[in-house]
Amino acid sequence: MVTRRHAITLALALVALVAAAAGCQNKHEIRTAKQSVYDADFAVVYSEVLAATSELYPNLDDNPTEGVVSTAWHQVRFSTGADDPRSVQQRDRALGVDQTGATGNPFAGRTSTANKRLFIRFDVYITGGRPWRVRVVGKASEWEPGNAVPSELRGAATPHWLPGRIDGLTVAIYRRLKKYAKLSEQPLPEIVEEAPPDLAPYGPIPVPAAEVAAAIVKAVETRDVETLRALVDDEVVWSLGAPGSADAALAMWQAAPETLAALATQLRAGCRAESDVKVSCPPAATETPGYVGWRATLEVRGDAWKLTSFVEGD
Repeated sequence: MVTRRHAITLALALVALVAAAAGCQNKHEIRTAKQSVYDADFAVVYSEVLAATSELYPNLDDNPTEGVVSTAWHQVRFSTGADDPRSVQQRDRALGVDQTGATGNPFAGRTSTANKRLFIRFDVYITGGRPWRVRVVGKASEWEPGNAVPSELRGAATPHWLPGRIDGLTVAIYRRLKKYAKLSEQPLPEIVEEAPPDLAPYGPIPVPAAEVAAAIVKAVETRDVETLRALVDDEVVWSLGAPGSADAALAMWQAAPETLAALATQLRAGCRAESDVKVSCPPAATETPGYVGWRATLEVRGDAWKLTSFVEGD
């Protein structure tokens, strides 16, 4: 005779088995999605990748010529509608926040990081030839009150939820292309991203400003005028007394390569933060009375740091 207690026990066991099976199935689907290649025309694969990505992350740029779909930064939202409680608690403990309220003083100690905002973006690459490989690369960033722009989270700072969201987009793409999928006979090559630049030489300035300074130096050294132009403000001051103009500045700098070399040199000499939205390079430009050498200024314009001036003289 089956008692009510036994029936409840059997029901709970059945629920556990179903949940375990679902978990295994989900892991199996993720593994299959990661190992799949797609035997279809490039246009079919690309259109389905674009559709799957835009459904989850609608703000994006696509480049069918290169086979890349890149999303903008999207704010990460959790089921509670707030920041991930686990991430908040971990950050608060690391910062020494009094989570118990034992002091009874809301103004004592550090403030909780719950008012920070987390963001995510993806680059989806379609590579090889038929059958096509699809690889999803995700990045996370964090914005704190008072910062002009978010800071990317790398290495040990990478949030625990990032791999799961990468898997989520990978599976979403796989489901759209499942009828064309087959398991790769060879291990799929990983996309190795370029190592982040060393930002230490640029001084104790906001990380986004240091990243722009490093990008400018790299653009100068590689003669990448297109990238350099994107990092220069439209009304950059390039000559004292002359109207600000990025096009005029680039024309003059390209005609005098020693000027571009000086720009890279001054940025490498380090920078000094005049405020949260403005830095000057080198520090001597603002710290040395009567300084008349080259000086560069980086400032926040809109939602990005830009080179707003590079002049010589006082």
